Amino acid sequence: MRIERDLYLIGSGTMGFDLTDPYDCNIFLFETGAGCVVFDAGAGLGVGRVLAVCREDGLDPERIDHLFLTHAHADHGGGTAPLRDRIDVEVYASVATAKIVESGDETAVSLDVAKAGGVYPEDYEYRASAVEHVLEDLDTITIGNYSIQIVHTPGHSHDHCSYLVRGNDRRYLVGGDAIFFGGRVVLQKTYDCNVPQTIESIERLGDCDFDALLPGHLNFSLNNGKRHVDKARAITDRFGCPPSIT
Repeated sequence: MRIERDLYLIGSGTMGFDLTDPYDCNIFLFETGAGCVVFDAGAGLGVGRVLAVCREDGLDPERIDHLFLTHAHADHGGGTAPLRDRIDVEVYASVATAKIVESGDETAVSLDVAKAGGVYPEDYEYRASAVEHVLEDLDTITIGNYSIQIVHTPGHSHDHCSYLVRGNDRRYLVGGDAIFFGGRVVLQKTYDCNVPQTIESIERLGDCDFDALLPGHLNFSLNNGKRHVDKARAITDRFGCPPSIT
């Protein structure tokens, strides 16, 4: 689904636009002029449909050269290995995310808890995958017409990061599960969900400059996207915690 110049939504599940497999997060693609960059891989149960969406939008999946992960949770990082089965793509992730993805550690992404709670089917498998590029906080990568800066935003998970994407006079925050439309967050009963870190990350994003918010679930916001962070900060400034989407 083409969103605007160079920007596409190629995956989204039941907590988004029902475009691909129900378990998928929002998967965004940028056409950089030097190949395509994808943010997050979804759960991996419907990779064929993700690639079909690309073709329907006139995109050649073979031009997807770069995959950036916001965090390792199954709906974001679980599709890494299945995607690499189909196309030749290099993976970028933070140190903490890379460690989990390369090990395929299901406990580290609370998949055991999610299966026990009926969130994922019992036979779902989180397969390990190599990560070619391990990024430190504030590292910046330039690909074609775009620059991509990683910003550590733990809280939803200990390994969570967001990305500031700049190009063609536009500024985007690919926020993963750090912040959502309406200034909401996601809190859940997992070992790595941390409320104080969630609030600290919201405050950090409040110091970032961007036009569009591209979150991991729900709706995106193409203009004045910063208002969603500002709404969350209005709550945290009063020592509160923004409401959760779940």
